[in-house]
Amino acid sequence: MAKSQKQAVIDEVLTQLPNFQKYVDNAILLLSSGQLERIKGIIHCHIINGHVDYSKDRTNIAEVRTYARSMVMNHLKKAKELNGGTILVKAETTNNSGISVTREKIKLAPRGVNPDLLTPELREFVKTLV
Repeated sequence: MAKSQKQAVIDEVLTQLPNFQKYVDNAILLLSSGQLERIKGIIHCHIINGHVDYSKDRTNIAEVRTYARSMVMNHLKKAKELNGGTILVKAETTNNSGISVTREKIKLAPRGVNPDLLTPELREFVKTLV
């Protein structure tokens, strides 16, 4: 059975960066350009060989290569496991010419953090963030 695209990228990052900590480290900052190109090439080969989910024609090598490169970068930026737990949130701002949409990064704690372990002051502060 083929891996999901996200899982394939995560696995390759962990192969290239053995000490990488999911939800803590930011892969795009830690990978060298050579490692990044290797990940893109490996994912490309895995898609062609049917080891990674892909719904289009696998025999179109150029299209698969372009898709794999973009998909890897997308997961490096958006997957919380790979970007230090940050998410992109749309924030609307109003100016004289109308409404423009901007993106801002917000750091989130990993899922499963028990709020009972926090000090009362920290719990109150966390409530103001939500």
